[in-house]
Amino acid sequence: MTSLSKANFSKLPNVTDTDKSFLEKALPERVIQFGEGNFLRAYINWMIHQMNKQEVFNGRTVAIQPTPHGKVVPKLKAQDNLYTTILQGVSDGEEKQEIEINSSISRSLNPYEEWETFLALAEKNTIEFIFSNTTEAGIVYMDEPYPKNESPLSFPGKLTALLHRRFIFTNGSSETGFVIIPCELVEENGSLLKSIVIKLARHWELGEAFVQWVEKHNTFCNTLVDRIVPGYPRENAAKWEQKLGYQDHLMTIGEPFHLFVIEADEELEERLPFQKTGLNVKWGKVRPFRKMKVSLLNAPHTLLFSVGFLSGLQTVKEVMEDQTANEYVKKIIYEDILPILDFEKNEKKAFADSVIERFQNPFVRHQLTDLGLNAVQKLKSRVFPILDQHVDLYLKVSETFSFSIAALFHYYRPEAIEDGHFLSKKNGMEYKGRDDEVVLKIFKEFWETKPSFGLEDVLSNQEVWGRDLTKVPGMARDVAYFFKEIEACGAKAAMQDMLITSIKR
Repeated sequence: MTSLSKANFSKLPNVTDTDKSFLEKALPERVIQFGEGNFLRAYINWMIHQMNKQEVFNGRTVAIQPTPHGKVVPKLKAQDNLYTTILQGVSDGEEKQEIEINSSISRSLNPYEEWETFLALAEKNTIEFIFSNTTEAGIVYMDEPYPKNESPLSFPGKLTALLHRRFIFTNGSSETGFVIIPCELVEENGSLLKSIVIKLARHWELGEAFVQWVEKHNTFCNTLVDRIVPGYPRENAAKWEQKLGYQDHLMTIGEPFHLFVIEADEELEERLPFQKTGLNVKWGKVRPFRKMKVSLLNAPHTLLFSVGFLSGLQTVKEVMEDQTANEYVKKIIYEDILPILDFEKNEKKAFADSVIERFQNPFVRHQLTDLGLNAVQKLKSRVFPILDQHVDLYLKVSETFSFSIAALFHYYRPEAIEDGHFLSKKNGMEYKGRDDEVVLKIFKEFWETKPSFGLEDVLSNQEVWGRDLTKVPGMARDVAYFFKEIEACGAKAAMQDMLITSIKR
């Protein structure tokens, strides 16, 4: 089968002369992106591609491998940085599908092998923007040495080195700073990234003039991103290649829905004309949109994954097709979360409805085990703020929160632990999880010594949860009850009983 590449582009099925002309069009490199994974390629690169097609941006991206062991850059290079985006889903009640070859990436670099080539990007006057998605753990400060001839490990370290090269090359010109737009799902991600860059600059003794240049002449934007991107269709890649008529090792599947909120002034809105192409980009305060999105999309994901998996389901779609699990998810969204959100009533209801539609997407196989990666950290950042509001308003915790944590205990029953991962088996299926080593150690100890090392010992452990959950009204009692119910009759039957009891109350 023909491989996706520039040399083979004209031979591919359904490629028009217009497509070929667009691919060959000389566009300057205007963007650096840290990260080359499925999300960025189906989100930022997809948006840039839409702007390029309508000739309102006219620029391409240099993709940077964020970790030493990345596997995407070699594949990008082999395919001349081309790949296919496949957007499938339900929008306004109708099934939609959009397939296109994305040519927004001009080059892809491994800074661990091409450090000087990477730094030389700072000397290109056409580059104005920097995007990133290095996972929620990517925007962190690492005490690492100043990079002389090799790449730092951390993303902020690479960024600081790049900015310093720009500063030196331009003699600190006020006109040459970058616009830096992180897409990591971290609150105030731009402000946090800026503070780490400045801390590194001072730690590396790069000079106060450089620090002031970073402060005054570079724009760090806080953002919110939203699009479900399951990524490469491992289970049916061969079928897709037959349909496409070519081989693509980087095709990525996403949903049509997207939302991008950027805190920036009007001048930037003109330089990045997303909205001129009809993209769902909002320029304004991130906080209210972030709270709505994390509360109504991410928190339900974290609350449903273990319950669904223990009930014998594998994907979010299967959860929504199961009557009991569907009721459980709708209770979480419409009864437990929606009423406590301080947001305009119609807009939050519309967003909640769109979440249900997205969860029911018939084309996307969003694996529950993927949602379960780093679940305790996700509980702390996504669910606990809602839990606190719930307690403040109702003086008790919702049953769904306690039920989900009880299910998490059963999901986190490790048979083996290695390198921050645990292996386990449920319903005849083996699965691999990931979390902080302290968290995994506590759960392993719980299961090995139960009942002498009890539920309350784990719930009260602040190293695990960042708080003492036994102090949350009713939580220790409810978690203990639901834990025994799941153990005695299985998650699905326990969930049914919980929903019936809740209705009676």
